[in-house]
Amino acid sequence: MTTWINNLKIAIIEKDIKHIASTIKELPKFEDLDRAKEALSLVGLAIEIVESEKQKTLETMKKIKQTKEFLSLST
Repeated sequence: MTTWINNLKIAIIEKDIKHIASTIKELPKFEDLDRAKEALSLVGLAIEIVESEKQKTLETMKKIKQTKEFLSLST
């Protein structure tokens, strides 16, 4: 369990979405309430990072679409 928590911490620090997703998919069963609370908190942070990256991607896609439309009108 400690390894799982450490892996998730590393993924969060690195903002590695793929690593976050793969780590969360392997969620272990927690026997200790403190570890479960820590895991819950980390999963919450991971969700915030994923949502933030999703928003950045949507904004980038919108800018690319606008640029593409501008360039198609210019030619």
